[in-house]
Amino acid sequence: MIEYKSPEISKKARAMMERDEKSMFGAHTRTREIPLVVDHAEGARVTDVDGKTYLDFGAGFAVVGTGHCHPDVINAVNDQMKKLIHISGSDFYYMPQIEVAEKLIQITPGDFEKRVYLGNSGAEAVEASLKIARYFTGRPRMISFLGAFHGRTFAGMTMSGSKKVQRAHLSALIPEVYHIPFPYCYRCVFAQKYPDCIKQDYRGVPLIHCLSYLTDVIFERLIAPDDVSLIMVEPIQGEGGYITPPKEFLPALRKIADDHGITLIFDEIQSGMGRTGRWFACDHVDVAPDIILVAKAIASGLPMSATIGKASLMDPEVDSRAWRPGVHGSTFGGNPVICAAAHATLKIIETKLIDNAHKVGAVLKKGLNEMMSRHKIIGEVRGLGLMLGIELVRDRGKKEFFPPAVTRDGKNIKEVITGECFKRGLIVYGAGISSLRMSPPLMITVDDATTAVKILDEVIGLVEEQLK
Repeated sequence: MIEYKSPEISKKARAMMERDEKSMFGAHTRTREIPLVVDHAEGARVTDVDGKTYLDFGAGFAVVGTGHCHPDVINAVNDQMKKLIHISGSDFYYMPQIEVAEKLIQITPGDFEKRVYLGNSGAEAVEASLKIARYFTGRPRMISFLGAFHGRTFAGMTMSGSKKVQRAHLSALIPEVYHIPFPYCYRCVFAQKYPDCIKQDYRGVPLIHCLSYLTDVIFERLIAPDDVSLIMVEPIQGEGGYITPPKEFLPALRKIADDHGITLIFDEIQSGMGRTGRWFACDHVDVAPDIILVAKAIASGLPMSATIGKASLMDPEVDSRAWRPGVHGSTFGGNPVICAAAHATLKIIETKLIDNAHKVGAVLKKGLNEMMSRHKIIGEVRGLGLMLGIELVRDRGKKEFFPPAVTRDGKNIKEVITGECFKRGLIVYGAGISSLRMSPPLMITVDDATTAVKILDEVIGLVEEQLK
């Protein structure tokens, strides 16, 4: 049980926390480091119940890409509420669902015919994609990556490889899922060094060591590739630490999947919707998956997900092997009000925010890199657009592996930094075992980026003193 005794928490806020603890789901990850009790939010600012305002560099875990309470989204929702709230899009037709699906087909990578399934959460998109691939291929085995996070349903946690707490005591999980190392080059599990780890396969394709482990070990010793239905991967790992793989990774993975008739699924639930300065992270290397998963920022905070894939995988009128009507569905997926929010969100992102994410992201990354030169506990700054990760270490000059750096009193410095930033008016989240994530709303300004760097610089300097 969390005891709310900090003198920085007001009586009003503490009373709400205590009521929450007595009534809400006990496995929620409330943290002492960020005891935020929210009253309202707008743009990139969150205001608590005591009137204190914070610069939000978490965006509700990369959800409010358009900023909190964007007026265009509010207007779209209000207009739709007056016409139709619900009728079930799995059985009937209405324009908001059609418009969103058509736009998703337009913006997602891949020059092929597509179909769209709309759900309510990222985990639902993961579930749908597994069913699509296994139904189509008739194959039982699946490949995922260490460090991956794909949700907390049984399928989601089975495919995930992020934290043991998300899987412990919940067996048996879905069988025949094999996890391989993701190219976390700063802390390579194979003790390899990029780009020295790249070798040429028999066709001359550049293959980093992580994937040669799949082709030369997993496919040779454990499973036949023609028993594998799918490979699921985040083009940039989110909860795993905001880890950006080398540019050779996704193209090589695409070739491996093509060689063996394996369905390639990109989970862009966190990295998509303009966050990296392109619609999708995979756009940076010009690789299209067979299925792409979208959620989080798609509807500016309203619950929605989309599974967009090749028509041949999803429509039996195109390919008889695809799943048939009744195999899958959702009561609330494609809800007209949520679709109205999503349609407005997609328009805002396309016309205003993708370019801003690219430009302001470059300013933010430059500031973080300059900050790294002043602090030895920053091992690496990585990422694209406004999806940036900061690797935390004890001393950048002394290469280390896990466990993470801690202060003299045994606290993980990631948690200490997020707490100290909060005290100074900046909301920032941890990621992975030893990283910070920068995932602000895509509408932040250069001044916002400068303010965040200034606060981080001060906090990291203080934490560095605690490590001496």
